[in-house]
Amino acid sequence: MTKKELLGKELSNLYAIAKQVNTYFDGSDISFLNEKVKTILSSYAKFSCASEEQTSQMLRKMEVNPGNTSDSIVNEITENLHDIVKSDHSPTIKNLGYSLSLNRLVAYHRANIENVEYLMANS
Repeated sequence: MTKKELLGKELSNLYAIAKQVNTYFDGSDISFLNEKVKTILSSYAKFSCASEEQTSQMLRKMEVNPGNTSDSIVNEITENLHDIVKSDHSPTIKNLGYSLSLNRLVAYHRANIENVEYLMANS
């Protein structure tokens, strides 16, 4: 495998992460969240939309088709977010649990961006 092929795989994964995040948060119920978490989530969703578009452009330039790539870690975290939303816990506990899972998702997304940046800097 070449560095270019590895970069293509990492970009495909990054694209999948952004696409899954955007799909999940589009129209999701966040009514129970406090304003601080809503603001963070709004900023993250905007960032993720931009990330999806930028990554898509990079993949096109490299002539890489990400196909129906999906990320199992994002699946797990968004399933957890869904379970929190549907739970009968108090709003305080739901807000806290959602915040913790959102933090994991953002950190994972960031780690994947850092991997791509590292590969691009060392290609």
